[in-house]
Amino acid sequence: MTAGLLHDSARDLELEAQLALVQEAGVHLLYPCERHPVYLHALAGAYLVFRELDVTDEPILDAIAAHSYAGRGERSNGLLSRCLRSADLVASRLEWNGRERLKRVVYGGCIEEAALLQCGWLIEYLQGQGVPVHPNLANRFEALSAELGATESFFARW
Repeated sequence: MTAGLLHDSARDLELEAQLALVQEAGVHLLYPCERHPVYLHALAGAYLVFRELDVTDEPILDAIAAHSYAGRGERSNGLLSRCLRSADLVASRLEWNGRERLKRVVYGGCIEEAALLQCGWLIEYLQGQGVPVHPNLANRFEALSAELGATESFFARW
């Protein structure tokens, strides 16, 4: 619940404020795309809740940092970060083509299928917005596609 409530704590901060938080935290941005708020807010948010709210639980901080795919290491696709990603899309106030299917898959407990649908939708959305696709997102998409043997028809939801 803590991660769910706090994961977007830096989302509405100006880019400069997000960059300052990441710098103060000593986080090294590995990819140029991580300077984009779509990814940066998660890294900044993890540090913000640590600094301002004294949240020290590593799995919570890792999940917050990783929910935008900018996380590091083995925890970047941990269950909690995957849950945050699903919640962001399923609980969205915006309607979008494919949302109802994603909700059925998530609520049906098919977490890997849900993650693949999310990755596909997110990549499509980011490309449409002119936002670079983070290598972690692209790698996750490729791994899940191979693991699940997804064909083009799997994505015929929107």
